[in-house]
Amino acid sequence: MENQFNTIPEHLRPKDQGTNTLFRSRFIEKFTRAHVSVPVTMHLIIICSVSYLALQQFDIITFSLLFVAGVLFWTFSEYWVHRYLYHVKTKMKWLLKIQHIGHGIHHQYPKDSTRLAMPPLPALILISVFYALIWLVMRDYAVAFFPGFLLGYVLYVSLHYLMHTTKPPKFAPLAKLWKSHALHHYKYPETKSFGVSTKLWDIIFGTLPD
Repeated sequence: MENQFNTIPEHLRPKDQGTNTLFRSRFIEKFTRAHVSVPVTMHLIIICSVSYLALQQFDIITFSLLFVAGVLFWTFSEYWVHRYLYHVKTKMKWLLKIQHIGHGIHHQYPKDSTRLAMPPLPALILISVFYALIWLVMRDYAVAFFPGFLLGYVLYVSLHYLMHTTKPPKFAPLAKLWKSHALHHYKYPETKSFGVSTKLWDIIFGTLPD
């Protein structure tokens, strides 16, 4: 295992235990951590509330199609951000900082369960930004598309948490997802297995491990 780790860059090399702090202030540091149940509950409340509003405007078929499209678009966004933001090679200091805070710490300390989901405060800010961007493109349809997009995130963050805290399930499709994500962390952090909630985009873009 140690020889295998030697092929992984130092800033992505996993450690079995420990954590890392972002701020010296303990008070501020608390806002950078959360148990997965907190953001998941918050997002589910938002999903239900926005879906209710959408169903006042659209029939069930239109709503369902937009909702499913939102879930699918999340899986693509998850893959794209993971591959082309968090793992793109760069010398730009500002981007390196984003990579370290947003994802590098997770690679260094993959067993730190307090950093497996985005805390509520930054999550609410990003939710607002994403909704605004989706609304600019889709206008009134955004209210049905967005809760699906957000449910995709909830499924992702829930699976991601379980992948790092539980043993692989016996159900074969899920077991393969567990294995694929483990390969990303411990063997191919820069080149393979960028999808977490699905292997679909790894298959399409040729980044699925052999």
